[in-house]
Amino acid sequence: MEEQTHGGSMVSSERDEGAGTEDAPLELQRILRRESRLEALRRTALMDTPAEEAFDRLSRLATRVLDAPVGLVSLVDGERQFFKSCVGLPAPWCDLRQTPLTHSFCMHVVASGKPLIVQDARQHPLLRDNLAVDHLGVVAYLGMPLTASEGETIGTLCVIDTQPRVWTDENLYVLEELSVSVMKEIELRAIRELEARALEAQVAGAEAEAARQRFALLAELSAVLAEGFDLRAVLARAVRLVVPLVADGCSVALLEAEGRLRRVAVAHEDPREEARLRSLPEPPALISPDRLDAHRVTRHVRLTGPGGALLRLPLTSHSRVLGAVTFSLGPTRSLGEIEVSLAEDVARRMAMAVENARLYEESREATLLRDKFLSIASHELRTPLTALGLQSRMLLRDTRHPERPLSPEVIARKAQVLCRQVERLGHLVDELLDISRIAQGHLSFPLEDVDLAELVRDVAASFREELANPGIRLVLSGVDAPVVGRWNRLRLEQVVVNLLTNAIKYGRGRPIALELKADEAHAWLAVRDEGIGIAPRDQARIFERFERAVSEQHYSGFGLGLWIVREIIQRLGGTISVNSSPGVGSAFTVELPRVSSRLPGPLLH
Repeated sequence: MEEQTHGGSMVSSERDEGAGTEDAPLELQRILRRESRLEALRRTALMDTPAEEAFDRLSRLATRVLDAPVGLVSLVDGERQFFKSCVGLPAPWCDLRQTPLTHSFCMHVVASGKPLIVQDARQHPLLRDNLAVDHLGVVAYLGMPLTASEGETIGTLCVIDTQPRVWTDENLYVLEELSVSVMKEIELRAIRELEARALEAQVAGAEAEAARQRFALLAELSAVLAEGFDLRAVLARAVRLVVPLVADGCSVALLEAEGRLRRVAVAHEDPREEARLRSLPEPPALISPDRLDAHRVTRHVRLTGPGGALLRLPLTSHSRVLGAVTFSLGPTRSLGEIEVSLAEDVARRMAMAVENARLYEESREATLLRDKFLSIASHELRTPLTALGLQSRMLLRDTRHPERPLSPEVIARKAQVLCRQVERLGHLVDELLDISRIAQGHLSFPLEDVDLAELVRDVAASFREELANPGIRLVLSGVDAPVVGRWNRLRLEQVVVNLLTNAIKYGRGRPIALELKADEAHAWLAVRDEGIGIAPRDQARIFERFERAVSEQHYSGFGLGLWIVREIIQRLGGTISVNSSPGVGSAFTVELPRVSSRLPGPLLH
């Protein structure tokens, strides 16, 4: 067995020379057929049961987040593996929902009780003969053990790719977290089974009835929270379920980026009290925005008095605070350990729903951003390539007619066109490279003494050809005296070039003003044009990736220039703002500290 470390635990790759249980090593057979393990599997009551949305949802989430075609929740007994969920599995296996162990990688995870990573099963000396490679198309495999509370491993949550793949630590982390959710669903399923048995046995007594109600609530709450990714609607239904069994009233507030809590769901047994709760100001944050660490948050806040009790719990996931849930109880109700424990179970399930919705939204936004990027990139790269191809073909055609030689002037004109298109392609490629460097925190920022006034004069001189239009006049002010600061010259030059390029592109051929001011601590650079301007609703989003305030049919570019400018300025500890009115023009103002204070650390946008 090979082992590698992942997140403090051991990741294993089983080496099993046998294709199935008949030829498998005796130790593997012994583990798979161990009675205590099979009993733990039987207690789940999941073998040969119909598909359930709660498990399919987690398999789908695994395939989407990890970009894998197949996701399985597999339960392994001594002879076969049964798929409680099989998302993306090809026929006929998706209909059979089971395979013999001759087709199983999951049995190795069950036997070891540890994750199994396979980058290319066809090259693996001990897995390449497994029939899953040929019959199910398994090439890359990542599986996490599903371990019952008594310590027995009963199955796996796994994702499969039909192409070779290098699984990252982040992939393992995400699948590990999702496997915890699968195990919770299995436990909830077991709770439902216990509840059914308790009902069949007609367990008497108020405590048994209260326990049944709590189990039923948690089961129904899990089902409601698993229904979809419209988080506000799901939480609104969830708080209705909680009242009145857990408390007389319940409200959920989610933490926003600024550190404020925003109330998103409220329910109370008394409609008048519910209306009052809805009209209250937003609750204060659990902790200050710069300390959003779940390890620093108390388990719960409990307040009691003559008028009743209040219980407030944080919603946390992966050491992050997501929000808070508050329960209110009238004076006739007690708030003991059983009630607190039930409230904590509710809070955990709500936090899981919030985190799953966040993961889904991030995955969806990443897909939309990728598609948008591919669309823009193909359009923007095609334009200069078309011009290059046209000019090249024209030159080639003309060289085939020696009786009509080209004059030096014509050759020079065509060469200028070719050079401009090559420069444009180079600029586009540089922007694409900057995206990758910024995202990974690899954008180079060595500091040096830079004279911003000299830099502005140099950039303005390099735009002599672009400013040759009779209507365009660049007016420089404040650039005669040196303005020296600790900056990065190359990246600061990129800022000035991008802002001046924008002013020329959208300035309608009218004058452009570039003004530089400074005091002992800061420098300000303003670029103003008299162009088409920007509507107020667009002034925030133009600093995002692939965003622009005008149609791409009339103005070329990736929509990355201002995003790159903002990232560079923020990295230097500065800010950028825009003041604009449609039809009047735009003024972009950059403020920079003359000694940068934020350089260390990657960009995390």
